Amino acid sequence: MLNLDTLLLVQVCITLLTTALLVASACYTGSPSEQRWWAAGNLVVSLGLAMANMYGVPDIFSAILGYGMIAFGMGLVLRGLRVYCSEVPRWREVIVVTAVALLIPAYFTFIVPSLRARLCYSGFYFALLNWQCALTLARHGGWRGIVISVAGFTVLGLALFARGMNMVFHSDPADVPGSLVMGASMLAIPLAQVCIAFGLILMVMWRYAERLRKLSTLDALTGALNRAGLEIQGKRVGLRAQRGRRSLAVIMIDVDFFKTINDTYGHPVGDEVLRHMARILRLELRPYDLLARFGGEEFVLMLDGLNRDAAIKVAERLRARIELELVEIDALSVRYTASVGVVSSDEHGYDLIRLISAGDAAMYEAKRSGRNRVIGG
Repeated sequence: MLNLDTLLLVQVCITLLTTALLVASACYTGSPSEQRWWAAGNLVVSLGLAMANMYGVPDIFSAILGYGMIAFGMGLVLRGLRVYCSEVPRWREVIVVTAVALLIPAYFTFIVPSLRARLCYSGFYFALLNWQCALTLARHGGWRGIVISVAGFTVLGLALFARGMNMVFHSDPADVPGSLVMGASMLAIPLAQVCIAFGLILMVMWRYAERLRKLSTLDALTGALNRAGLEIQGKRVGLRAQRGRRSLAVIMIDVDFFKTINDTYGHPVGDEVLRHMARILRLELRPYDLLARFGGEEFVLMLDGLNRDAAIKVAERLRARIELELVEIDALSVRYTASVGVVSSDEHGYDLIRLISAGDAAMYEAKRSGRNRVIGG
Protein backbone atom coordinates (compact mmCIF):
# COMPACT_ATOMS: atom_id res chain seq x y z
CA MET A 1 0.00 0.00 0.00
CA LEU A 2 1.29 3.49 -0.88
CA ASN A 3 1.94 5.79 2.05
CA LEU A 4 -0.59 8.57 1.57
CA ASP A 5 1.05 10.99 3.99
CA THR A 6 4.31 10.76 2.05
CA LEU A 7 2.49 11.15 -1.27
CA LEU A 8 0.62 14.16 0.06
CA LEU A 9 3.90 15.77 1.09
CA VAL A 10 5.35 15.02 -2.35
CA GLN A 11 2.28 16.54 -4.01
CA VAL A 12 2.56 19.72 -1.94
CA CYS A 13 6.28 20.06 -2.68
CA ILE A 14 5.79 19.45 -6.42
CA THR A 15 2.94 21.98 -6.51
CA LEU A 16 5.10 24.63 -4.86
CA LEU A 17 8.12 23.89 -7.06
CA THR A 18 6.19 23.90 -10.35
CA THR A 19 4.41 27.08 -9.36
CA ALA A 20 7.71 28.74 -8.46
CA LEU A 21 9.18 27.57 -11.77
CA LEU A 22 6.33 29.07 -13.80
CA VAL A 23 6.39 32.32 -11.83
CA ALA A 24 10.17 32.64 -12.24
CA SER A 25 9.94 31.96 -15.99
CA ALA A 26 7.31 34.70 -16.35
CA CYS A 27 9.16 37.32 -14.30
CA TYR A 28 11.33 38.83 -16.99
CA THR A 29 10.91 41.76 -19.32
CA GLY A 30 9.17 40.84 -22.53
CA SER A 31 7.72 37.54 -21.33
CA PRO A 32 4.64 36.59 -23.42
CA SER A 33 1.26 37.32 -21.89
CA GLU A 34 0.23 33.65 -21.94
CA GLN A 35 3.18 32.78 -19.73
CA ARG A 36 2.09 35.38 -17.19
CA TRP A 37 -1.45 33.99 -17.21
CA TRP A 38 -0.10 30.47 -16.57
CA ALA A 39 2.06 31.70 -13.70
CA ALA A 40 -0.80 33.64 -12.12
CA GLY A 41 -3.17 30.71 -12.56
CA ASN A 42 -0.82 28.22 -10.91
CA LEU A 43 -0.19 30.62 -8.04
CA VAL A 44 -3.94 30.99 -7.42
CA VAL A 45 -4.44 27.21 -7.70
CA SER A 46 -1.72 26.67 -5.07
CA LEU A 47 -3.41 29.11 -2.70
CA GLY A 48 -6.75 27.42 -3.34
CA LEU A 49 -5.30 23.97 -2.61
CA ALA A 50 -3.82 25.26 0.64
CA MET A 51 -7.17 26.74 1.65
CA ALA A 52 -9.14 23.61 0.66
CA ASN A 53 -6.90 21.38 2.80
CA MET A 54 -7.04 23.48 5.96
CA TYR A 55 -8.38 21.78 9.05
CA GLY A 56 -10.31 23.47 11.81
CA VAL A 57 -11.57 26.36 9.68
CA PRO A 58 -15.20 27.09 8.69
CA ASP A 59 -16.49 25.18 5.67
CA ILE A 60 -17.00 28.39 3.77
CA PHE A 61 -13.20 28.74 3.54
CA SER A 62 -12.11 25.15 2.95
CA ALA A 63 -15.08 23.75 1.03
CA ILE A 64 -16.27 26.76 -0.94
CA LEU A 65 -13.70 29.55 -1.28
CA GLY A 66 -10.89 27.01 -1.63
CA TYR A 67 -12.62 25.29 -4.57
CA GLY A 68 -13.49 28.68 -6.03
CA MET A 69 -9.85 29.77 -5.98
CA ILE A 70 -8.72 26.52 -7.61
CA ALA A 71 -11.29 26.99 -10.37
CA PHE A 72 -10.35 30.66 -10.80
CA GLY A 73 -6.70 29.63 -11.17
CA MET A 74 -7.64 26.97 -13.74
CA GLY A 75 -9.65 29.61 -15.58
CA LEU A 76 -6.56 31.84 -15.76
CA VAL A 77 -4.47 28.94 -17.09
CA LEU A 78 -7.16 28.21 -19.70
CA ARG A 79 -7.19 31.88 -20.66
CA GLY A 80 -3.42 31.74 -21.18
CA LEU A 81 -3.80 28.63 -23.35
CA ARG A 82 -6.37 30.40 -25.52
CA VAL A 83 -3.99 33.35 -25.94
CA TYR A 84 -1.21 30.93 -26.93
CA CYS A 85 -3.53 29.24 -29.46
CA SER A 86 -4.52 32.64 -30.94
CA GLU A 87 -8.11 32.20 -29.79
CA VAL A 88 -10.19 34.99 -28.29
CA PRO A 89 -9.91 34.80 -24.47
CA ARG A 90 -13.07 35.80 -22.61
CA TRP A 91 -13.32 36.79 -18.98
CA ARG A 92 -16.88 35.45 -19.07
CA GLU A 93 -15.44 31.92 -19.29
CA VAL A 94 -13.26 32.49 -16.22
CA ILE A 95 -16.22 33.93 -14.29
CA VAL A 96 -18.51 31.01 -15.18
CA VAL A 97 -15.84 28.43 -14.27
CA THR A 98 -15.33 30.13 -10.90
CA ALA A 99 -19.05 30.61 -10.20
CA VAL A 100 -19.84 26.93 -10.77
CA ALA A 101 -16.99 25.97 -8.42
CA LEU A 102 -18.49 28.21 -5.73
CA LEU A 103 -22.18 27.40 -6.09
CA ILE A 104 -22.16 23.58 -6.18
CA PRO A 105 -19.99 23.14 -3.04
CA ALA A 106 -22.17 25.76 -1.31
CA TYR A 107 -25.23 23.68 -2.20
CA PHE A 108 -23.69 20.48 -0.76
CA THR A 109 -22.42 22.35 2.31
CA PHE A 110 -25.39 24.46 3.43
CA ILE A 111 -28.53 23.30 1.60
CA VAL A 112 -28.03 19.52 1.26
CA PRO A 113 -24.95 18.82 3.42
CA SER A 114 -22.97 15.91 1.95
CA LEU A 115 -19.20 15.57 2.18
CA ARG A 116 -19.32 12.59 -0.19
CA ALA A 117 -21.22 14.52 -2.88
CA ARG A 118 -18.91 17.50 -2.50
CA LEU A 119 -15.80 15.35 -2.94
CA CYS A 120 -17.32 13.55 -5.95
CA TYR A 121 -18.13 16.89 -7.53
CA SER A 122 -14.62 18.27 -6.97
CA GLY A 123 -13.04 15.24 -8.66
CA PHE A 124 -15.32 15.33 -11.71
CA TYR A 125 -15.40 19.11 -12.13
CA PHE A 126 -11.66 19.70 -11.93
CA ALA A 127 -11.08 16.69 -14.20
CA LEU A 128 -13.29 18.37 -16.81
CA LEU A 129 -11.36 21.65 -16.47
CA ASN A 130 -8.06 19.86 -17.07
CA TRP A 131 -9.48 18.04 -20.08
CA GLN A 132 -10.74 21.36 -21.42
CA CYS A 133 -7.16 22.67 -21.21
CA ALA A 134 -5.89 19.58 -23.05
CA LEU A 135 -8.59 19.94 -25.72
CA THR A 136 -7.78 23.62 -26.26
CA LEU A 137 -4.15 22.75 -27.01
CA ALA A 138 -5.03 19.69 -29.08
CA ARG A 139 -7.27 21.78 -31.35
CA HIS A 140 -4.37 24.16 -31.92
CA GLY A 141 -2.18 21.41 -33.41
CA GLY A 142 1.58 21.62 -33.72
CA TRP A 143 2.12 18.55 -31.55
CA ARG A 144 5.86 18.94 -31.47
CA GLY A 145 5.60 21.73 -28.91
CA ILE A 146 2.43 20.86 -26.98
CA VAL A 147 2.41 17.07 -26.54
CA ILE A 148 3.93 17.16 -23.03
CA SER A 149 1.37 19.69 -21.77
CA VAL A 150 -1.54 17.83 -23.40
CA ALA A 151 -0.37 14.59 -21.77
CA GLY A 152 -0.01 16.31 -18.39
CA PHE A 153 -3.49 17.86 -18.45
CA THR A 154 -5.00 14.57 -19.66
CA VAL A 155 -3.33 12.47 -16.95
CA LEU A 156 -4.21 14.99 -14.25
CA GLY A 157 -7.83 14.91 -15.40
CA LEU A 158 -7.86 11.11 -15.34
CA ALA A 159 -6.41 11.04 -11.81
CA LEU A 160 -9.03 13.50 -10.53
CA PHE A 161 -11.82 11.65 -12.33
CA ALA A 162 -10.66 8.37 -10.77
CA ARG A 163 -10.81 9.99 -7.33
CA GLY A 164 -14.36 11.12 -8.02
CA MET A 165 -15.41 7.66 -9.21
CA ASN A 166 -13.74 6.08 -6.21
CA MET A 167 -15.81 8.30 -3.96
CA VAL A 168 -18.99 7.22 -5.75
CA PHE A 169 -18.39 3.62 -4.66
CA HIS A 170 -17.51 4.49 -1.06
CA SER A 171 -20.45 5.43 1.08
CA ASP A 172 -18.16 6.58 3.90
CA PRO A 173 -15.55 9.22 2.94
CA ALA A 174 -13.39 8.01 5.79
CA ASP A 175 -12.75 4.78 3.86
CA VAL A 176 -11.38 6.57 0.80
CA PRO A 177 -7.86 7.52 1.99
CA GLY A 178 -6.96 3.86 2.40
CA SER A 179 -7.96 2.85 -1.13
CA LEU A 180 -5.50 1.90 -3.85
CA VAL A 181 -7.18 4.32 -6.29
CA MET A 182 -6.53 7.23 -3.94
CA GLY A 183 -2.88 6.26 -3.62
CA ALA A 184 -2.41 5.84 -7.35
CA SER A 185 -4.09 9.18 -8.07
CA MET A 186 -1.92 10.97 -5.51
CA LEU A 187 1.14 9.50 -7.27
CA ALA A 188 -0.12 10.50 -10.71
CA ILE A 189 -1.07 14.09 -9.81
CA PRO A 190 2.44 15.41 -9.01
CA LEU A 191 3.87 13.65 -12.08
CA ALA A 192 1.20 15.30 -14.23
CA GLN A 193 1.95 18.67 -12.62
CA VAL A 194 5.62 18.35 -13.58
CA CYS A 195 4.64 17.50 -17.18
CA ILE A 196 2.31 20.50 -17.36
CA ALA A 197 4.83 22.97 -15.94
CA PHE A 198 7.71 21.86 -18.16
CA GLY A 199 5.36 21.49 -21.12
CA LEU A 200 4.12 25.08 -20.80
CA ILE A 201 7.69 26.39 -20.64
CA LEU A 202 8.69 24.25 -23.63
CA MET A 203 5.76 25.63 -25.60
CA VAL A 204 7.09 29.14 -25.15
CA MET A 205 10.62 28.01 -26.02
CA TRP A 206 9.40 26.34 -29.24
CA ARG A 207 7.56 29.52 -30.20
CA TYR A 208 10.64 31.67 -29.60
CA ALA A 209 12.75 29.20 -31.58
CA GLU A 210 10.28 29.37 -34.46
CA ARG A 211 10.37 33.17 -34.41
CA LEU A 212 14.16 33.16 -34.44
CA ARG A 213 14.15 30.72 -37.34
CA LYS A 214 11.82 32.98 -39.30
CA LEU A 215 13.88 36.06 -38.49
CA SER A 216 16.99 34.32 -39.80
CA THR A 217 15.38 33.23 -43.08
CA LEU A 218 12.91 36.02 -43.90
CA ASP A 219 13.47 39.49 -45.33
CA ALA A 220 12.19 41.99 -42.76
CA LEU A 221 11.00 44.53 -45.35
CA THR A 222 8.96 42.34 -47.70
CA GLY A 223 8.31 39.13 -45.75
CA ALA A 224 9.83 37.09 -48.60
CA LEU A 225 12.66 34.64 -48.01
CA ASN A 226 16.12 36.15 -47.75
CA ARG A 227 19.17 34.59 -49.40
CA ALA A 228 19.80 32.25 -46.48
CA GLY A 229 16.18 31.07 -46.59
CA LEU A 230 16.39 30.65 -50.36
CA GLU A 231 19.48 28.46 -50.08
CA ILE A 232 17.84 26.23 -47.48
CA GLN A 233 14.37 25.90 -49.00
CA GLY A 234 15.46 26.26 -52.62
CA LYS A 235 17.60 23.12 -52.41
CA ARG A 236 14.62 21.22 -50.99
CA VAL A 237 12.36 22.38 -53.82
CA GLY A 238 15.02 21.43 -56.38
CA LEU A 239 15.47 17.95 -54.93
CA ARG A 240 11.72 17.44 -54.75
CA ALA A 241 11.30 18.39 -58.41
CA GLN A 242 14.26 16.26 -59.49
CA ARG A 243 13.00 13.18 -57.65
CA GLY A 244 9.56 13.69 -59.18
CA ARG A 245 11.16 14.19 -62.62
CA ARG A 246 9.37 17.52 -63.00
CA SER A 247 10.65 20.72 -64.55
CA LEU A 248 11.75 23.50 -62.23
CA ALA A 249 11.57 27.13 -63.38
CA VAL A 250 13.40 30.10 -61.87
CA ILE A 251 12.22 33.66 -62.55
CA MET A 252 14.55 36.56 -61.72
CA ILE A 253 12.84 39.97 -61.43
CA ASP A 254 14.52 43.35 -60.98
CA VAL A 255 12.90 46.78 -60.57
CA ASP A 256 13.89 49.13 -63.40
CA PHE A 257 15.59 52.42 -62.44
CA PHE A 258 15.19 51.69 -58.74
CA LYS A 259 18.04 54.06 -57.82
CA THR A 260 16.22 56.85 -59.64
CA ILE A 261 13.05 56.10 -57.63
CA ASN A 262 15.02 56.32 -54.39
CA ASP A 263 16.81 59.52 -55.42
CA THR A 264 13.62 61.20 -56.68
CA TYR A 265 11.04 60.19 -54.07
CA GLY A 266 13.14 59.01 -51.12
CA HIS A 267 13.87 55.64 -49.58
CA PRO A 268 10.44 55.22 -47.90
CA VAL A 269 8.85 55.25 -51.37
CA GLY A 270 11.51 52.84 -52.61
CA ASP A 271 10.72 50.51 -49.72
CA GLU A 272 7.01 50.68 -50.56
CA VAL A 273 7.81 49.80 -54.18
CA LEU A 274 9.62 46.65 -52.99
CA ARG A 275 6.75 45.69 -50.70
CA HIS A 276 4.30 46.29 -53.54
CA MET A 277 6.27 44.03 -55.88
CA ALA A 278 6.47 41.31 -53.23
CA ARG A 279 2.68 41.41 -52.84
CA ILE A 280 2.15 41.07 -56.60
CA LEU A 281 4.61 38.19 -56.87
CA ARG A 282 3.09 36.42 -53.88
CA LEU A 283 -0.31 36.37 -55.60
CA GLU A 284 1.19 34.14 -58.30
CA LEU A 285 2.63 31.64 -55.84
CA ARG A 286 1.23 28.20 -55.23
CA PRO A 287 1.73 26.64 -51.78
CA TYR A 288 4.85 24.74 -52.89
CA ASP A 289 6.53 27.63 -54.80
CA LEU A 290 9.12 29.99 -53.34
CA LEU A 291 9.55 33.76 -53.31
CA ALA A 292 12.81 35.33 -52.16
CA ARG A 293 14.38 38.76 -52.13
CA PHE A 294 17.77 37.99 -53.59
CA GLY A 295 19.29 41.37 -52.85
CA GLY A 296 18.46 45.05 -53.25
CA GLU A 297 15.56 45.33 -55.72
CA GLU A 298 16.00 41.80 -57.13
CA PHE A 299 13.54 38.95 -56.45
CA VAL A 300 13.54 35.23 -57.27
CA LEU A 301 10.58 32.96 -57.94
CA MET A 302 11.01 29.17 -57.93
CA LEU A 303 8.12 27.39 -59.64
CA ASP A 304 7.91 23.62 -59.28
CA GLY A 305 6.51 21.72 -62.28
CA LEU A 306 6.80 24.49 -64.89
CA ASN A 307 9.03 24.37 -67.96
CA ARG A 308 10.51 27.48 -69.54
CA ASP A 309 7.60 28.23 -71.88
CA ALA A 310 5.01 27.98 -69.09
CA ALA A 311 7.19 30.08 -66.79
CA ILE A 312 7.59 32.77 -69.48
CA LYS A 313 3.79 33.09 -69.62
CA VAL A 314 3.71 33.55 -65.83
CA ALA A 315 6.54 36.10 -66.01
CA GLU A 316 4.82 38.07 -68.77
CA ARG A 317 1.64 38.18 -66.74
CA LEU A 318 3.56 39.51 -63.74
CA ARG A 319 5.45 42.07 -65.81
CA ALA A 320 2.22 43.42 -67.31
CA ARG A 321 0.55 43.70 -63.93
CA ILE A 322 3.55 45.52 -62.42
CA GLU A 323 3.50 47.99 -65.32
CA LEU A 324 -0.21 48.75 -64.90
CA GLU A 325 -0.40 49.18 -61.12
CA LEU A 326 0.39 52.32 -59.13
CA VAL A 327 2.21 52.50 -55.82
CA GLU A 328 0.48 55.06 -53.63
CA ILE A 329 2.09 56.44 -50.50
CA ASP A 330 0.88 59.61 -48.82
CA ALA A 331 0.12 62.04 -51.67
CA LEU A 332 2.42 60.32 -54.18
CA SER A 333 1.54 57.89 -56.94
CA VAL A 334 4.51 56.06 -58.45
CA ARG A 335 4.53 53.80 -61.47
CA TYR A 336 7.42 51.43 -62.12
CA THR A 337 8.41 48.53 -64.39
CA ALA A 338 10.51 45.40 -64.05
CA SER A 339 12.91 43.36 -66.17
CA VAL A 340 12.51 39.60 -65.98
CA GLY A 341 14.72 36.62 -66.77
CA VAL A 342 13.33 33.07 -66.99
CA VAL A 343 15.23 29.77 -66.99
CA SER A 344 14.32 26.14 -66.47
CA SER A 345 15.95 22.95 -65.23
CA ASP A 346 15.29 21.40 -68.66
CA GLU A 347 18.11 23.55 -70.07
CA HIS A 348 20.30 24.21 -67.00
CA GLY A 349 19.82 21.30 -64.61
CA TYR A 350 18.57 21.38 -61.03
CA ASP A 351 21.55 23.01 -59.33
CA LEU A 352 20.21 26.10 -57.55
CA ILE A 353 23.31 28.27 -58.04
CA ARG A 354 23.46 27.45 -61.75
CA LEU A 355 19.77 28.22 -62.24
CA ILE A 356 20.02 31.55 -60.42
CA SER A 357 23.14 32.48 -62.38
CA ALA A 358 21.44 31.68 -65.68
CA GLY A 359 18.29 33.54 -64.63
CA ASP A 360 20.37 36.55 -63.60
CA ALA A 361 22.07 36.59 -67.00
CA ALA A 362 18.68 36.46 -68.76
CA MET A 363 17.38 39.28 -66.58
CA TYR A 364 20.33 41.53 -67.43
CA GLU A 365 19.79 40.72 -71.08
CA ALA A 366 16.25 42.05 -70.63
CA LYS A 367 17.70 45.26 -69.18
CA ARG A 368 20.16 45.64 -72.03
CA SER A 369 17.34 45.09 -74.51
CA GLY A 370 15.37 48.08 -73.21
CA ARG A 371 13.93 46.98 -69.83
CA ASN A 372 10.30 46.19 -68.97
CA ARG A 373 10.45 42.87 -70.81
CA VAL A 374 10.83 39.12 -70.31
CA ILE A 375 13.79 37.16 -71.66
CA GLY A 376 14.13 33.38 -71.54
CA GLY A 377 17.56 31.95 -70.94
